[in-house]
Amino acid sequence: MDLQLVGIILVAICVISLVYTEVQKRLVFSRYQTLFSQGDFEGCVRLLDRPVIKLIYPKYNQLYMRLNAQMCLENEQETRRIIEEMLALRTNAEQRQVLLLRAFNFFVEQEDYDRAKELLDELRGMEGLPAEQLEECERTYRIFAEKSSAYIKQMEARLGSAKGGERNTLLYLLSVQYENRGDTRRANEYLEQVRSAFESAVPADREEPADS
Repeated sequence: MDLQLVGIILVAICVISLVYTEVQKRLVFSRYQTLFSQGDFEGCVRLLDRPVIKLIYPKYNQLYMRLNAQMCLENEQETRRIIEEMLALRTNAEQRQVLLLRAFNFFVEQEDYDRAKELLDELRGMEGLPAEQLEECERTYRIFAEKSSAYIKQMEARLGSAKGGERNTLLYLLSVQYENRGDTRRANEYLEQVRSAFESAVPADREEPADS
């Protein structure tokens, strides 16, 4: 067979393969987004278990989508396993930064402060990490791991202008800090404000039906 013809055939095969891969990526991700938006996180996991996923997505992307689903399922053991697997991968700086921030917050939530501290130390030495993000991680670690109440005045001053998610976060962190200080009354006051904010945000059609 003519070598030029062989070359043309090989190029054509490569193009077809590339087009197929890109089409499959779009179809799978669209399906994943639909399932995720519907709250069908188990469906997301089943989708990601399909053999084609390993062919069309890099390992980091596969695991990142799986991580999102397992976090929403509150599967702590599997979430931890995925995070540790991802931390062992070779990634670019942006991927590493995103992963470290998510992993740090997860380990704080799990009260695994030793592991959170290890990731915080890496974040401290990371170039390109915005100062405000590092400050937020430092603050989170001090409040939860070291039981600090040093940010109360600062956060209470911000409450007046804070809205939505920012306000709820401040209320919750103030509750934790007053608990750290031993002031149960103030801690409960702020926690009740958080509960009220979330209850008022629940749409009427999502509320539990009244007993008949």
